[in-house]
Amino acid sequence: MNRSSDTPSRREFLAFATAATVACGARAKGAVAANDRLRLASIGVGGMGASDLASLTQHKGVEVVALCDVDANHLAAAAEKFPNAQRFADYRELFERASDSFDAVNVATPDHSHAPATMLALQLNKHVYCQKPLTHSVYEARRLREVASERGVVTQMGTQVHSTSPYRTAVRLVQSGVIGKVRGVHSWSDKSWGYEGPVPTPSAPPPELQWDLWLGTAPERPYSAGHYHPADWRRWRDFGCGTMGDMAIHILDPVFSALKLGAPTKIVASGSPPPAESFGLQNRVRFEFPATDYTSEAFELHWYDGGLRPDTAQWPKQALPDQGSMFIGEDGWLLLPHVAMPELLPADRFAGHAVEPAPDGDHYGLWVDACLGGAPTTAGFDYAGPLTEAVLLGVLANQFPGEELVWRPKAMAISNHSKASALLRRDYRDGWKIPGLS
Repeated sequence: MNRSSDTPSRREFLAFATAATVACGARAKGAVAANDRLRLASIGVGGMGASDLASLTQHKGVEVVALCDVDANHLAAAAEKFPNAQRFADYRELFERASDSFDAVNVATPDHSHAPATMLALQLNKHVYCQKPLTHSVYEARRLREVASERGVVTQMGTQVHSTSPYRTAVRLVQSGVIGKVRGVHSWSDKSWGYEGPVPTPSAPPPELQWDLWLGTAPERPYSAGHYHPADWRRWRDFGCGTMGDMAIHILDPVFSALKLGAPTKIVASGSPPPAESFGLQNRVRFEFPATDYTSEAFELHWYDGGLRPDTAQWPKQALPDQGSMFIGEDGWLLLPHVAMPELLPADRFAGHAVEPAPDGDHYGLWVDACLGGAPTTAGFDYAGPLTEAVLLGVLANQFPGEELVWRPKAMAISNHSKASALLRRDYRDGWKIPGLS
């Protein structure tokens, strides 16, 4: 697609991005003082982006000053609500031409554009709220965590259920020791983000969509109606992360929070090889983790999706919700549906144990408050980065069913599998190279 006349050229963008990494380090960190308004730029304002924007602006301290979307219809709908905001189709142009007008950014694009947009924001010392999963590759997750820490800005990943009462209650129960040390966890989702059909037929993009900008850093390919924009991009490796990226990032969140899990040591998937450009319709992954204060020495985490379920024959409850986790402790079990209050099992053993619900939290408002000088967020990139790395290692393992992958987090390498290790980072196409990522 032809580039609009006011869109930055490749040379201009590269010069800007390089300058941002060098010069902006001198800017003051924590750009927003307490009690000031938070001037927000929103990247991706349709679908989940529209929902995020609506939730963020419930906070009285938020002022929307810029909107960005590759779909003109999405942009127009957002502009009706925020008529004074500047409008952009290209987030590179937003950062190049309007960065002095905003303090913070929320990113709600397809997964493959999370890290590029977020990295540019971090390099300009902007606070960032980024939708889940934090990134599209393991390397991107590591780099965003590192740069966010270096810049000292406020970050939050958009795992909204992280702050809900059910998840907070489950974390508190597990850490109280009521079920003893946890020997293992089984987590599952009935969703299935995969594609096994014919090769999509190329078609002309709709007039409101700037397809080249939608592709962004991803390899060039023709548009195909009904396959990518606006909703089905999760099925494709170039753009999404399949069911694990969509749901494990939510469902494993309280598992990581409650057990203080670090990086896995080994990952192995089982099932059929996935289609070349997509994800398997059913996936099963086993992770091994080092012990923590809340786990036994030999701890395993099992993930299932696409209708696969754990064997419940020996469990105190066989009927399971469509999505959730079962914590298997030395002194009992905890069932955590997604999203509902946890249940201690067996029921007769815990009949006299009153479960006091933890208070609900406003995941969006907590980020805004932190940007304005309040308490730190609990799903910042220091936490979200390692969680995303682990989930994406599971996504990657599904491409090599039956092959155990040995993860060396400090070296950021899969030490026993060169093909898998080569997939830890991705190449950005020409014109979309981002210093610090590509």
